[in-house]
Amino acid sequence: MENVLVRGIAGNMGKQAAISVMECDNFRLSAGVDINASGKKIDELPSLKKAPSREIFQSVERAIKEKDLNVMIDFTSAEGLLQAAETALEAGMNLIIGTTGLSENDREELAEMTESRGLSVLLAPNFSLGAVLLMEMSEKAAEYFNRVEIIEGHHQGKDDAPSGTSIATAEKLSGCQKMAGEEDIDFTVEGVRGGEVNNVKIHSLRLPGLVARQEVILGGEGQTLTLEHDTTSRSAFRPGIKLALRSIDEFDGFVYGLENLL
Repeated sequence: MENVLVRGIAGNMGKQAAISVMECDNFRLSAGVDINASGKKIDELPSLKKAPSREIFQSVERAIKEKDLNVMIDFTSAEGLLQAAETALEAGMNLIIGTTGLSENDREELAEMTESRGLSVLLAPNFSLGAVLLMEMSEKAAEYFNRVEIIEGHHQGKDDAPSGTSIATAEKLSGCQKMAGEEDIDFTVEGVRGGEVNNVKIHSLRLPGLVARQEVILGGEGQTLTLEHDTTSRSAFRPGIKLALRSIDEFDGFVYGLENLL
């Protein structure tokens, strides 16, 4: 039985991670970390009334001192993540990270930390299997369409924009071209064409009522192809989190993207 720590357990995704652990054989929800709920028990949190009555700590360091832990799941923010990850790795823990907003340098540093210790770390921008499949389908479709734009939408409380999923999708699309003549357009509203990653324009929506969605729109001569995925409930992320848990002992080193476990 592997003991799991969920960092960010009081957040929306932290709660989904906790439920995933409870639904996964051979894993035990042993502790939480959350600065907004430290001192409480996990079963005192909304949506986790059936959870074991385990402590929620202020920090990863404190949790490690008090508990024998094997795996840390992290759904927090980019700020402070690398320090928490290093602390967990030093304690011999494997990591499953769903936190977004990390830079390429952050990812490289995380990979270096992992390789030097011989442990397993999965960093995934999205744990929805449907969203991951959309990324894979987009990569295939982009072989035949050289212009692509992405519209991603999330709830208003999301800390970063564009989403990690949209960035990861754009990074997968090889051979995309910029719009010819865009520099000659007289834009009357600044930023109306969105941001850009790997020659792919990304447009971010932040609206009440949204959980997560992504459209990948590919354009070619005389036609467009639109691939779309909508997450209507955060429970959609639980199958992917459970896949990560069951796979964490089956690979070594740093893995970026849930698609590598499918």
